[in-house]
Amino acid sequence: MHISDPEEVETVLAFFRTHLGRELNLAIAVFDGLTQHERVKVTEVEAAPARIELDVVQSKRKLTIDPNQFSFSTVSPDHTRLEIGRLLGSSIMIRLTVTETT
Repeated sequence: MHISDPEEVETVLAFFRTHLGRELNLAIAVFDGLTQHERVKVTEVEAAPARIELDVVQSKRKLTIDPNQFSFSTVSPDHTRLEIGRLLGSSIMIRLTVTETT
């Protein structure tokens, strides 16, 4: 199951455009009980095809997010928090939570 609403994908892209060039906190959870925390910098946001590039601040790793490949997304009204997830199996979900750094 993928995000099928183009407006929902655009909302995710708009969140990252708002933070382009800035650092964010990223939490990647495969299931409750295992979460990886990273500080990332938004380096690129493309609309066609939809793609977000993030650089991990403390290493040379890069992450690429294609919002079309996720099942759901939620952006806070003040654009300080994003949650995007995908159901992987019967009860297994990967969830990315992105928040502004303080």
